[in-house]
Amino acid sequence: MIVFFVITLLFLALFLTIQFTYLLDQRKQDYLNQLSNAVVQIQKPLTDSLLSSDLNEAKRLLVSLKTSGIMGNAIVTVDNVTVMNLSFSTPKPIPEWSLPMIGIPVEVTVPLYAYGTMAPLAKPQGYLTLRVDSNRVYRFALNTFALLTTTYLLLALIIAIAMTWCVSRMIVRPLRKMASELQSSQAVNHLETPEYHQDDELGLLAKGYNRQIKRQNSD
Repeated sequence: MIVFFVITLLFLALFLTIQFTYLLDQRKQDYLNQLSNAVVQIQKPLTDSLLSSDLNEAKRLLVSLKTSGIMGNAIVTVDNVTVMNLSFSTPKPIPEWSLPMIGIPVEVTVPLYAYGTMAPLAKPQGYLTLRVDSNRVYRFALNTFALLTTTYLLLALIIAIAMTWCVSRMIVRPLRKMASELQSSQAVNHLETPEYHQDDELGLLAKGYNRQIKRQNSD
């Protein structure tokens, strides 16, 4: 019985891990799709503002992305130099060990080409990196894990209760009935074979007792 419960818990842990990973990857992909759709709208005007060295316009374009609600940082690099780094969320402490497990940061990097076109062998004017609010991703992962853990623990509890009830009904009750008959003040010449236990250990026990009593009576 203990082995069965251990195996059940291992399977539940495996299913929890698979489902948690799937839900987390799906949510991160949704975030990346939102960022990709947002960057398409400002990619060309942002490149034009960088070419004209109009950093105020570039900043205005990046700030307009804040309305998406998931933005954490917007980073513009030109020739491997960060020329702009805007933060749209309040940094909150996140355990370092959870970063690689969850896959933080979630970000997308797109090249910025002159005139918004990518000519063959053309060198990008710079790169725009949009990063999802890490605290949002962390809270989603934490809440999802807590919900799945609670769900699977309740499922394990239901399975344990069901197994206990089955064991009690199929094994404990017949044993108690047999023990009660044997402990009675009257001699037991025949022990009833429990229903559904004709060929298992309980049935063999009852049949063996009956044969023994029959042999003694015949002597």
